[in-house]
Amino acid sequence: MPRLALAACAALALVAAPAATSGGRGSSVAAGVPTNLRAFLLRADEPISHAYARTPSFVWSPVPEHGGHYQFELATSRSFEDGTIVFRDTHVPIPAETIPRQLPWMTGDPYALWAHVRWISDDGRSATRWSKPFGFNLTWAARDVPKQLPAPEGLVRWKPVEGATAYQVLYTDLRPAVSFVTTTNVADEREFFTFHAALGYSTTIHWRVRAIRDVSRMPGPLNGLPVVSYGPWSPVFSTTNAPQAPGRLQPTDTVSDAWDKTGKGRPHQLTPGFAWSPTAPDTSGGIDPGSPLYRVYVFTDRHCVNRVFTGSVVGSPAFAPRATGGPIALPAGTAELQQVESGGAWPGAGKEGNAIDATGAPVTATEGTAGSAAGASPGPASGSSAGTGTAGTAPSGSLPSGSAAAGSAGGGGGAGFAPVDLWDSGWPTGRYWWTVVPVTVIPQPGTSASGSASGGGSAGGGGGGAGGGSDTAIEYQDAAVPQDACESGERWAFGKVSRPVVTAAGKPFVSGVAPTGRSVLAVDATHSVYQTPIVAWEPAIGATTYQVELSRSLYPWRVARTLTTPATSVMLPLTRVDAGTWFYRVRGINQALPVGAQAMTWSTPIRIRITGDRFAIVK
Repeated sequence: MPRLALAACAALALVAAPAATSGGRGSSVAAGVPTNLRAFLLRADEPISHAYARTPSFVWSPVPEHGGHYQFELATSRSFEDGTIVFRDTHVPIPAETIPRQLPWMTGDPYALWAHVRWISDDGRSATRWSKPFGFNLTWAARDVPKQLPAPEGLVRWKPVEGATAYQVLYTDLRPAVSFVTTTNVADEREFFTFHAALGYSTTIHWRVRAIRDVSRMPGPLNGLPVVSYGPWSPVFSTTNAPQAPGRLQPTDTVSDAWDKTGKGRPHQLTPGFAWSPTAPDTSGGIDPGSPLYRVYVFTDRHCVNRVFTGSVVGSPAFAPRATGGPIALPAGTAELQQVESGGAWPGAGKEGNAIDATGAPVTATEGTAGSAAGASPGPASGSSAGTGTAGTAPSGSLPSGSAAAGSAGGGGGAGFAPVDLWDSGWPTGRYWWTVVPVTVIPQPGTSASGSASGGGSAGGGGGGAGGGSDTAIEYQDAAVPQDACESGERWAFGKVSRPVVTAAGKPFVSGVAPTGRSVLAVDATHSVYQTPIVAWEPAIGATTYQVELSRSLYPWRVARTLTTPATSVMLPLTRVDAGTWFYRVRGINQALPVGAQAMTWSTPIRIRITGDRFAIVK
């Protein structure tokens, strides 16, 4: 008579069993100890390293004990006193661990951070000794220090840094120094041109930049150790601008990670900066502002009717959006304008005051739709009415963790951050169109800069002073309708796209318990793991968090589970009872994009098979 028996694979060896003891009668020390503890970023089969640019995951060889689970600790001391613990997980189901938080940049001698692990029975009465500590440092790699790239006149530009959600730019020639935050990899030189005779300007500008990562959405260390949001400063770069020759105002460049000099359009991963050929100052209002003034507009149609972005008034032949530190606090009256032109204190960031378009309607720059309080730019000159309400300067060499500028860097919803990033345009069919118009200064006869009756004469020319030494109020008006500029052909196209998250290189960035149910390793060609796979991905440009979706089918895609994490790896919630084929995909979330359009492009779906407890029929 045939006899049926169920023979479990080695996976069934994980069921609970009495723990072995090694310390004699009543001893709670279990036999064995976890070995080969090591860290990895993308796959468990990576070469062992002791320096990482972002928080790694961990893996170790399992103990011979059956059942139970692991306890994992991460500390700033290899003795693991309570006050040094930065992360602790008391119930780790497999011999691997992911860290769902951002760790501080730390280097020690030899290491600043230490990890160890032990096995413990489910009833807590028996445990192995702790493993040998694994030490490592968290430090920016050489590739993470920004490198200068060529740029058009009036712009500075650098190579995007992996994992950066924003950048802080520092102009070292100004006193006090001026710094600001941008979410793209290009910045304009408005401080050096505006109100300062830009047409004859020729000098070398010195600047530095450092990458910022958003740490506001990730828990910090358990012991409260501060986590900074920025990387190292770049070397001091220099940019030399040739003397400007006035001519016809027309676009010349659209530039970010890509550079378009044709105007026909090409895709950009980051919201670009814009450059144009300069023109002479528009003095139709009778006041010479000391330099030409311009404003950029961005539209979704070639006729420039549906406006989606409004640039700030600048005197440079280029504009790039700033999350903080813009727009310029425009002088509110002729006396203040004359002071700035004559070399007085730079107005700094603030309100544009009385700014109107060519139809007389008020204009609010996109940079000004969130308060400039978080901007690390100097406040307005003493007595400036236009700069009222602008916050003071953050230290030029720092962006303190926890401040509005540091804590939410790159996270457009953060306090003080303007929503300057553009939606994905649906490239190659969808695109944006931009143009630039001149801005003129218009005096308000009979009104002082403070808003009271002036009693002085009409506005004078040249330096912008008013007759009889009065302080006549001024406003800033577009000298052309953007639609007219576009219809005349002075419009350029560009695309805005987000690249898919990279989840594989040759084979997927997946690690997990082998189908035998013991050691953790990178997946093989069958993409099979016993349970609870660890999936990782490379940081996406602009992403502040990531969304992971699981589906049982590839098509149609049916969302079974969703996870959101600020890390670049996650342990999928698939246990051995979820046996079968699954698919997962990852996309970045860019908090600097407008609400409702912050989701970036999905990665290519990855197939993964959960083997669970496999059985064979024995006769």
